[in-house]
Amino acid sequence: MKSIDCLLCILLTSLSFNAYSQSNNTFKITGNIAGVPDGGIILLNKVEGSVGITFMRDTIYNGTFLLEGVVDSLEEVSLIAFGEKYPMKSIKIWIAPGSQTKISGKGHYLSTWDVDGNLKEQQEEELYRNVLKESGAESDSLFVLYYYNISKGRSTVDESEKQAFRSEGQRLNKEFQSLSFIEHRKIFEIMLSQPITESWISRLAVYAQSASTSSIISNYPEENWSQLQNLYNKMSDKQKQSRKGKLIYRYIFPFEVIKPGDKMASAELFDPEGIPHKIAEEYKGKYILIDFWSIGCRPCIEAFPEMKELYKEKEERLTIVSITVDTYEIWEEGLKKHQLPWVNLTDHLGMEGYPSFYGVYGIPFYVLISPDGIVQEMWSGYGKGSLKEKLKDI
Repeated sequence: MKSIDCLLCILLTSLSFNAYSQSNNTFKITGNIAGVPDGGIILLNKVEGSVGITFMRDTIYNGTFLLEGVVDSLEEVSLIAFGEKYPMKSIKIWIAPGSQTKISGKGHYLSTWDVDGNLKEQQEEELYRNVLKESGAESDSLFVLYYYNISKGRSTVDESEKQAFRSEGQRLNKEFQSLSFIEHRKIFEIMLSQPITESWISRLAVYAQSASTSSIISNYPEENWSQLQNLYNKMSDKQKQSRKGKLIYRYIFPFEVIKPGDKMASAELFDPEGIPHKIAEEYKGKYILIDFWSIGCRPCIEAFPEMKELYKEKEERLTIVSITVDTYEIWEEGLKKHQLPWVNLTDHLGMEGYPSFYGVYGIPFYVLISPDGIVQEMWSGYGKGSLKEKLKDI
């Protein structure tokens, strides 16, 4: 009887410990948003490589939502509201064991919502979000209108209407970009006065990447470049030599990217077994089609059937090399799912690694290289039949 009592005591103690451990690791995010209808979906996403993964969701009912789960350590996640009138924007949320986050606001515009959290990282984040509250409604409104016009332009059959929606979308995008550049300057001013933390460096990396991408698509203001360089110079030598520090330098002080007519970029990349390959040396002698892709990129995946046909038809004259921008685990999952029979490589650096030599700012992105290693053509995007058309003379 004593042994049974003892066993029961151990079992109860174990259950109590597990319950305590689980509750101690619980994070909670509560929302109370006025002026929105029931049915909006709140998503909590985390990013692995270049893939956003939804790991929690709730539906707004009576203006409220609740996201609660267990986490082992400090994590950065994104909260997204999905539904009519919500902008395709996110709020950065920090979660950790025992973290409590309260979100409140009125209306559909996430940029105007207040976030109150008990983590110092969240409080630092709100320091920056609060600077943008004044322009938040205008920014989110432009975002919603832009995507409405782009969507209508794609679905409308009438060519004149299609062009009208596209033109309005371009106008709104330009207006949104101008407002974003002003918002960036406000953020940079705050950053100059703040201590350099890990999240400070991460924020600088995000804005540096945004500036680099904007400079390819349009003109990034000179004043903003100057502010970014000042922020970089504020970092210590040790911080500059870190992976993120080197990445920031590459974005803020961009090197000249490879263009058609140049030699292909030389680098060491790795296959799924971890074996290194010198891409500029091993695959010469045939044409090379480099394909930058991600498992989260729908056009990338849609291109694979056509690429498999090309692989069979032109195997004697063409080497296809797919280079992932995903983490190893996501990449491995994608290779198993899609069974790509050609060369598959990675440098484990995502968009900041080998793709940056070619100025890749969106995927799918393709580079066609001649048998002697000279870049012939570079392009982004995929449409059915487009790859066969590009490679018809090979």
